[in-house]
Amino acid sequence: MREANTVTLFRLKSIAIIPYQAYTDHDLLKRIQADDERAYETLYYRYYSYLCNKAYKRIPTETIVEELVQDVFINCWHKRHSLDVSGNIAAWLFATLRNKVLHELRSSYHRNMHTAKLKALSEGCTENEVPDYLDAKSLEAKIMDIINTLPPQCQEAFRLSRFEGITYKEIAVRMNISAKTVEKHISRALLVLKNELHEYNLGLILLFWALS
Repeated sequence: MREANTVTLFRLKSIAIIPYQAYTDHDLLKRIQADDERAYETLYYRYYSYLCNKAYKRIPTETIVEELVQDVFINCWHKRHSLDVSGNIAAWLFATLRNKVLHELRSSYHRNMHTAKLKALSEGCTENEVPDYLDAKSLEAKIMDIINTLPPQCQEAFRLSRFEGITYKEIAVRMNISAKTVEKHISRALLVLKNELHEYNLGLILLFWALS
């Protein structure tokens, strides 16, 4: 359960932040480190929608997205005194959100695998009869083994896209290749995974639900 009194952000009145709108992110961060709650609220309203939209592309559930984004800002407030005042606060917010989204995807994936395994057992299967694709750890290990067989650039493009949530355009810039080449790498990786995991059925569905 979330702590109701963790942060005062959601009890503040937005009318007080208007003079702060002209401040740069750097100025806001310096004020936040000085415990300025109005600066903190300004930062919240500046990036809340952007962060929600970013997370919603990976997890299309509003309540979960809102909770993850609020957690990002709560962490920002808790860690305000240790944040680098010369750093990019927007990049920090997005990186923190990305890590939370990936954690949520992995947790959801394992919860679904566990539920499916329990269902199989409740339907009369013995432990030895439960299909291999309901063993989350084994499936995850197999997936990573397959990914490791891909050519280096194909591996990198796939990992950046599916595990870090980076867009094709951003991957192209990072890898110094065209967005079209990035698309080809990822399509190739998905095809290899599909061919290698054809017998996994439910596990495959859950996997791509988690990574899409």
